[in-house]
Amino acid sequence: MLLSRSVKSAIALLFYACCTWNAAAMDFAIAATVVTPTGVVTDGVLAVTGQTIGAVGAATSVPTTASTIKLSNAIILPGFIDLHNHLTWNILPRWLPGRKFASRYEWQDSPEYDRLLIAPHNVALDAASCESEIYAEIKALTGGATSTLGSIFNKDHPEYSSCAKGLVRNLDLASGLDFKKPDAMDGCGSPQPISDVVDNEVFPLEVPHERMDYLLCELRTGSLRSLIIHLSEGASTDSSAHREFTMLDKAHLLTPGLVIVHGTALRDPDFMSMKRNGVGLVWSPRSNDELYGSTTNIAAAHQAGVPVAIAPDWSPSGSAGMLQEIGYAFRHYSAIDSGDLIKMATSVPAQIARLDGSIGDLSVGKKADFVIVRAKPDPKARNPIFDPVAKATPADIALVVVGGEPLYGDPDLMKQLRPAASLDDMTVCGAPKKLYLGESDAPTRKEGFVQIREILNSALVKAGSQLAEIECE
Repeated sequence: MLLSRSVKSAIALLFYACCTWNAAAMDFAIAATVVTPTGVVTDGVLAVTGQTIGAVGAATSVPTTASTIKLSNAIILPGFIDLHNHLTWNILPRWLPGRKFASRYEWQDSPEYDRLLIAPHNVALDAASCESEIYAEIKALTGGATSTLGSIFNKDHPEYSSCAKGLVRNLDLASGLDFKKPDAMDGCGSPQPISDVVDNEVFPLEVPHERMDYLLCELRTGSLRSLIIHLSEGASTDSSAHREFTMLDKAHLLTPGLVIVHGTALRDPDFMSMKRNGVGLVWSPRSNDELYGSTTNIAAAHQAGVPVAIAPDWSPSGSAGMLQEIGYAFRHYSAIDSGDLIKMATSVPAQIARLDGSIGDLSVGKKADFVIVRAKPDPKARNPIFDPVAKATPADIALVVVGGEPLYGDPDLMKQLRPAASLDDMTVCGAPKKLYLGESDAPTRKEGFVQIREILNSALVKAGSQLAEIECE
């Protein structure tokens, strides 16, 4: 892949926009229904102090200030943590191959995958690399994500890594969390490149043995909090997909901090082995159903005690965002309670990625990463609080805050929280929204949301494709 003018023209934009949540955050408080680690507070307040949560609880116990914003029919949740995505591919429209595949290797070898996905993706990256990244992160925000991973710039092109330092926390590249860089004194040998607290390996069996040994060693030292690997992806009956797990297990590579993505071909004894070794699982039901006609045996994973997170995979065959993936699972896998689905998008991914000391729930002192969904409790629902959230669409997301910084949401809230800021207009699922990409008078901010869309769509049209919209479901 060649990186051309967009890296030169947009890299400054994204470097600036990236770390808005690392800037001096404002203090404010919001009163609504709040999901706390100990339960749901229907008359609650969440107070932000700088980049962290300063106070949370019942309104009567949290000091209110003049800047407290009171919302009705709104629920404050921890920001969604997306542990499985391929970000720049989310510029592409939905892919409907019209048939099911035995494994990921089968569809990756198909001519239609080359023609409809690989070719336009390469063209877009050549013409608009940074715009591809930032558009994908905007899509993540519209689905309620405050953390994600899967930027192409992490290993392939580290010299352009500032393009991927985007609006959400890039856990594998620019998390904004405490990260102890490996050194020669930690007992793991000469330091090898690790960009941040999480390492993401799409093809772990292709990683050189020396590299894998090093990553596992850094898991033990704590420099690397988690190692996320794609494994055993295919139909539940596919023996080759299942053999990937057997190879990993026989090599004694299962260890705490390791997280398996997909695992659609895993069997009951495999889940027991994962539990014994402290290994987590990431579930992407929509993409699995679309490509293979079935998904991971989540009931067996839960029965074995394996912690399971949920994530959208990518837009072409999965969901456009975390809220959409939660909604898909709610509609198609009714045996899973909506409250558990919310945990699978918040506290569970933080736990299995071993980042729960900083993110994943609304506790005092943790990063002020949260999403507000406009949803009215339904006393007739199986879960009166969380069923309405699982039924919500991106139109219902009122606010997304990362590190104390309001970045996206309803126009009234964004204007109230950022009265002097330059905000970009968006329409998501028919609802008007505002997006904060940085100040318009800053020399580093060269492009807004409309310009990013135009640049991407122009590149994709030349490749016989078009820019994907933000899907509502």
